[in-house]
Amino acid sequence: MNQFLYETHLHTKEASACSLSWASEYIAPYLQAGYAGIIVTDHFFNGNSSISRSLPWDQRIQQFSMGYEHAKQAGDEAGLSVFFGWEHSFGNDEYLIYGLDKTWLLSHPQIMKWNHQELFEAVDRDGGLMIQAHPFRERFYLDSIQLHPTVVHGVEAINRENEHENDRKACAYARRYNLSMTSGSDIHDVSKVGPACRGMAFNYPLQSIGEFVEAVKQQKGYDLIAEPERIAKPQQETTTIPIYLYEPESKVREIAWQQL
Repeated sequence: MNQFLYETHLHTKEASACSLSWASEYIAPYLQAGYAGIIVTDHFFNGNSSISRSLPWDQRIQQFSMGYEHAKQAGDEAGLSVFFGWEHSFGNDEYLIYGLDKTWLLSHPQIMKWNHQELFEAVDRDGGLMIQAHPFRERFYLDSIQLHPTVVHGVEAINRENEHENDRKACAYARRYNLSMTSGSDIHDVSKVGPACRGMAFNYPLQSIGEFVEAVKQQKGYDLIAEPERIAKPQQETTTIPIYLYEPESKVREIAWQQL
């Protein structure tokens, strides 16, 4: 069976301060790597965004969307599907939002004040998808792992920029709570596009971001692109930073990995 590969986590220089590559630069390399499409997920204003916070809301959204729009134009010309998303930050934990568009963002400036519950309810109500990005990542700039299983549709179980053990724990966590799983490269540099890229392999070509959202919610029609060692059983019983579990969402407690 032919499968259609999609990158689900990609940052552009137009809107993400940490990206090294312009949106249009990704198109040819992903086509050459055998991908059918990409989803642009630049950092939103509460994350590592390159968009000035002093601009009026509509101007900020217009500039934020330029990465997607430039990629979309180049992709249409070359034959690579390009879809819109973004990465929303709460500090230690970040979320990939799919299925909503620039028009939706323009009409929701209050998003910057929402907590996890409010964001999830709005995204879910309007047909979007909320996926916790790299939930078990351990980095110098993070002081804890924050888990919110009741206010997400799923987790990014495979992230190319993670250590293998981070992903093993993410996979186990998703299975424990029956959460949908995604895979992505979290790519910031076009020179890294190639066989090591991650993403999702669908049994059919996606005609819209809505088809992606529905497939992930239903947990069918695709495979995760991942090395076997990333989806294996966790090998370490501890983490280097504390884990906080919000279950229910209104109640938080610190837990050990073995308690999940």
